[in-house]
Amino acid sequence: MRRAMILLVGMAALAAAPTVDADEKSFTAGDGTAFSLPIIDGLPGRAESEDAVFEAAGFETQTTGEPHLTDRFSFVFKGGRQPQRVRVEDVTLATPILIAEAAVPEDLPGAGFRRERFEMSGVPCAIARGEPCSEWMFGEQLYRIYRATLVYEDGESQILLQAEPFRMSAFIARLGDRVPTRSTPTPDRTAQEPL
Repeated sequence: MRRAMILLVGMAALAAAPTVDADEKSFTAGDGTAFSLPIIDGLPGRAESEDAVFEAAGFETQTTGEPHLTDRFSFVFKGGRQPQRVRVEDVTLATPILIAEAAVPEDLPGAGFRRERFEMSGVPCAIARGEPCSEWMFGEQLYRIYRATLVYEDGESQILLQAEPFRMSAFIARLGDRVPTRSTPTPDRTAQEPL
């Protein structure tokens, strides 16, 4: 079984994105929502609020048998305040795709002074033309855009938008004929109770 962790690829694509200023870059989600992130060592920095940091976004691919990917995320909650639930969507294209949604346990591992780390993953997503959860892989966009919604006990919610430079054309070309085309997408297995 061959697995490859793909975290930050397509660094050449960074030069083509619009610049806000020397230290920030602007991004646009598929629904037209614009946001900016700091640029650190040539890559988008982490989306952050007063209470949370979108620490990491990546995925593993499985290329033996039917190819698929599994998204993985981590968040750091600051100041001792943590949400009850976290929902992550792919908003790269016009239609948001739910990747993962989970309740946050009360007891989380520490990540420094008054900080806790929460990790979550999505269900496997088939890599196929016509499959909504992997449709972003077949486009020419330079970044994959994630929207994390954090819901707190008092009903407040925070949104963190994160851009990652995933350009997948070479990966798809390498898979070649092993990438199926689906006329009927797989039923949405990521749907859970709404936030």
